[in-house]
Amino acid sequence: MTKQLPEILIFTIALMLLGANLAAEIVPPRDIQQLVTPILDLCAEAKTSQGEHENAAFWQAAKLIGTLIQMKTKASDEALVVLMNFYVGESTGEDVIHHVTVRGKRMLPLLLKYRNAHLVFSEHKYPSSLLLAPDVRKGDFDVAIDSVKTGKIFGED
Repeated sequence: MTKQLPEILIFTIALMLLGANLAAEIVPPRDIQQLVTPILDLCAEAKTSQGEHENAAFWQAAKLIGTLIQMKTKASDEALVVLMNFYVGESTGEDVIHHVTVRGKRMLPLLLKYRNAHLVFSEHKYPSSLLLAPDVRKGDFDVAIDSVKTGKIFGED
């Protein structure tokens, strides 16, 4: 029986680690979906386009994100954190993280909520290519969480 104890312990630890890495499935509230889906639709369009059409779609998405950044509501806070899960363009993605950290400590619960989330939209299905790579996503959330916790702002205006 003592021989089985280490095996059981190893199995239990392995299950705990596996469970810790599983993403929680989250359906963002409808008002949040209404804010982010036009942006994500444009980003999805850009990912399947080339040349000027790709640039125009990302530019339009960036304009919508700029409008979202100017909003100072709980819904816009959550929408920005939801967008951190997706590729919205290199510099635009950095702008999102910057403005999440500018908003400060009120963002921490949202960052923790969405850090390991598997997002499900009720009326939209986005291609996996629109999701950030897990290591990039983790890095972005870690930077934002650390910045908010320490009162620092990521990036520049």
